[in-house]
Amino acid sequence: MSLPALHVDGLNLKETGGAVAKLGGMDAFALFKRWCMTDGPNALVKPILDDWDNVLSIAGYTGKKALRVFRCAAPPNAFALDPWSYPMAKVTEFTQYCEGRGYYVDWTAGDYQLCFPSADGNRGELNGPHGIREHNNQFCAALVGCGNAIWNGCNEPFKNGVNVADIVPPPWAPVVQYSGEYGDGHDASLDWAAVNLHTDRSDENGVPKWVGKAHESAPYMWARGKAVIYDEGMGADEVNKPGSRSNVPAYFRVLGSVITMVSAVYFHCTDGMECTLLRPVQKNCAIEFFKGVKGGLL
Repeated sequence: MSLPALHVDGLNLKETGGAVAKLGGMDAFALFKRWCMTDGPNALVKPILDDWDNVLSIAGYTGKKALRVFRCAAPPNAFALDPWSYPMAKVTEFTQYCEGRGYYVDWTAGDYQLCFPSADGNRGELNGPHGIREHNNQFCAALVGCGNAIWNGCNEPFKNGVNVADIVPPPWAPVVQYSGEYGDGHDASLDWAAVNLHTDRSDENGVPKWVGKAHESAPYMWARGKAVIYDEGMGADEVNKPGSRSNVPAYFRVLGSVITMVSAVYFHCTDGMECTLLRPVQKNCAIEFFKGVKGGLL
């Protein structure tokens, strides 16, 4: 399957022909790490995508879909991956495989200050043969020809040892680009084509304030004149953990419906971060989320 390449045009993601594109996405943080393991593609990646395809089928969602995948992160994260531990050919292979399954790949990164040689003990080295920019350049080169690639400079860069101005991909990079900087509460870089939306996950007097927060925040993001990618709202899990995880499927249907106001919205959950098969509650939350995305696209 060949997916249409996307680009940013003002507040929207668009295909080459000009059609507006909206993405319903999901966490797949450790999926590339799994791909790089022994028999990873068949034993560790295919079953996860089969599981997600089942979720989408039950939800009746047939729109554009994306995977949010980490290209580097540090322990103790389940998705920890040394940025120089894999050949770039695997990046190409993985991205093309996901395209064949109908998925865009939203490549992000974390823990720059731990994953790269440290310049001052607080941030990773930017330049040099094993620096952040060299890795970005090699990684982007591996994505040439992959029309399904999206580039998130860094997840939460303000706490991951990097300034978003220092990690802009090379101008020839064939990717939709967004900084990873929050747009609601932190200074979002206006040099990037798109901006992030992360919202708080708080409850207020027992009411899950986060359920409608993305709808409330999106119009403020429009004022920046950039496409908005909402990639990490409240996470789902088997047990409710106020401020971190919810186990109420109906709330996630409301969350998914924010696609009407943004260019992409992602389902965030513990099993998605670890790339294990979805347990029952998270699966139900994911199904409701994509029902919400589907409804928002009508």
